[in-house]
Amino acid sequence: MAAMSTKWLVFVAFSAVGTALVHQPAILRGQHPEIVYPGGGHVPELARYLDNVEIYAPIVYRRLAVFPVRVRGGERLRAGWLTMDQALSRGDLVVTEKGGGGQVPVVTAENRSRGDHVFIMSGELLSGGKQTRTMRQDVVLAPGQRIDVSVYCVEAHRWQGKSQLDAGGALLPQSIHKELRRGADQSRIWSEVAGNNRALGAENRTGSLELALKSTTVRAKLGDVRAKITPEVPRDSVGFIFVDSGRAVGADFFGRSDLASSLLPKLLDAYSVDFVLKRTADSGTGRTTQQDAAIAFFERIRRAGSRRTSTPGSGAGISTRVGGLLGDGVSLGGVVTHYGAQIGQRIIPLPRKWQPLENRPQR
Repeated sequence: MAAMSTKWLVFVAFSAVGTALVHQPAILRGQHPEIVYPGGGHVPELARYLDNVEIYAPIVYRRLAVFPVRVRGGERLRAGWLTMDQALSRGDLVVTEKGGGGQVPVVTAENRSRGDHVFIMSGELLSGGKQTRTMRQDVVLAPGQRIDVSVYCVEAHRWQGKSQLDAGGALLPQSIHKELRRGADQSRIWSEVAGNNRALGAENRTGSLELALKSTTVRAKLGDVRAKITPEVPRDSVGFIFVDSGRAVGADFFGRSDLASSLLPKLLDAYSVDFVLKRTADSGTGRTTQQDAAIAFFERIRRAGSRRTSTPGSGAGISTRVGGLLGDGVSLGGVVTHYGAQIGQRIIPLPRKWQPLENRPQR
């Protein structure tokens, strides 16, 4: 097939640590053969979105390069929007154990706002309740809407506490998020959490992922990454492509820049846990390698395609399970709210002494 030429917005100057220096902008034209996967073709709103993406120069911390993206023509997602954490902190979103007594795989969510939609992202943590949970999929809640939402437990050794859940302030590390997207059972998620906590040196009595991510040492290291990257992100960014040592590992795209900026700290933590904190040594990669990896990954997403899938709430679900990619998202009214994709391979070795937790009883 004929090669396709696409334009990306990049900045040409870089500091010693890879931070983009905003001098004159230049256009990088990528000439790459088309990559065709079975079942290609995106749902219409995602196809339109991806057709208008422009990629900024990377902002780099050690191995991790973050490529912000924007969309030509500006944002298309209208009306008022709140993230899960924002809505919970304002009291506009209430999440409770189902039926008061609780069920491990389900919680109840109610948007009590009169005018704002609430976006809940797959992998976000809910704290408190009977045990800490994580969201299985993207959800959009319209004002006044109340639904049951599927969750995983990420705290294996606790089943007590109040009925209401709060914002966990964190997102699944990408290695665990991959298992979620694969549809792993609860025992597998517990095993992944245990291995992650051990690798971070942050094991705790209840096996809580939240407590591990918020331990003093881990929190400080994640804060260093946030401090380097977030101030450099352009204000009109609506998404990010993540590259580890010259290999693209994932991307997240949003319908609005305010959603992207609000959720960027969580996304940085999720990638940094695997690609910064669990690494023992750094290996430098050149600017060209990073850019080629980001562009090739974006083209891979475009050609992999997507399909409709079910989702609770008001949105329309989006899914990609082809070409070695695991992607999920949600749209509302024919406009993308969020779409995230990552590679399906395991590329972070687990600690040698880690053993999976098998046959743990489930409630």
